[in-house]
Amino acid sequence: MKTMVKVFVICALMSGVSFAQESKNQADSGNSVAPLFGGNGGPDAFGYTFSGSVAGNCAFQFVDISATGASVVVGDDVASAPIPLQGLFNFYGVDLPDIVMASNGFLSTDPVDTGGDLSNDCPLPVIPSTGGGARIYPLHDDLNLVAGTGDGLFQYFSTCPRPSQVAFGDIGCHVFQWDEVSHFGGAEVFDLQAILYDDTFEIVFQHDDRNIETGSGSTTGIQNDGATDGLTFACNVADSIPANSAQCFFHPFPNILPPPAVPTMTTWGMIVLALVLMLLGSVIMRRRAS
Repeated sequence: MKTMVKVFVICALMSGVSFAQESKNQADSGNSVAPLFGGNGGPDAFGYTFSGSVAGNCAFQFVDISATGASVVVGDDVASAPIPLQGLFNFYGVDLPDIVMASNGFLSTDPVDTGGDLSNDCPLPVIPSTGGGARIYPLHDDLNLVAGTGDGLFQYFSTCPRPSQVAFGDIGCHVFQWDEVSHFGGAEVFDLQAILYDDTFEIVFQHDDRNIETGSGSTTGIQNDGATDGLTFACNVADSIPANSAQCFFHPFPNILPPPAVPTMTTWGMIVLALVLMLLGSVIMRRRAS
């Protein structure tokens, strides 16, 4: 028995490499895994869940792009042109190549949405008053990005300044910021933003400490195209969007892990295995003959 073990070890060493694994850096297979961090709200029919910074599992870390973001929309009841995304963002199972930013506190997948939907509707899902497409609502209300004061900004980060709640490493994100926005007819200004993450497809809303309505007259949530599925975080409830708060929406199928490495045998490994089997067979035959 000791002789057979020695033969196997020697042959394995002589071969240099007997077994190998596929590279961990190969392209993602597209397979999904269940979220590692679930929310404390939901799920909707698709599987989205949510959590807020007050309840935990959704850190507030505002990514201020007021000095670095590109201006994409300014005015009242208006919307940007479709903004190209860096890679496809999956939303309700649909890969989005671009998205529209509306002054009234929402993002839309409708490329011709003019942004005129000023009356928030909830609970979600609900057919929009105007426009269409899937919607992402950080704070849907009659808001105003006053020219010269307010600005709708966009910036992509290859490494997001606010880490994802789901991913294990650095990933990119798209930041949309309603900067110095005001409620229509009001003098107070405040900031809010929506962050869309690569790979995890996580959505995060963040609000600073100056929104005096704190959710009393607005909608915060998400819904699919056609308004057949959605998830409401807040619906016209006072103090539902408190100062310096964040709300996270977790996609049920984030692509956050590479496909598992599958052990494979190289050509040298096959040769060595054949030699080992031949040697073992020879040893057995000799013992039987003796």
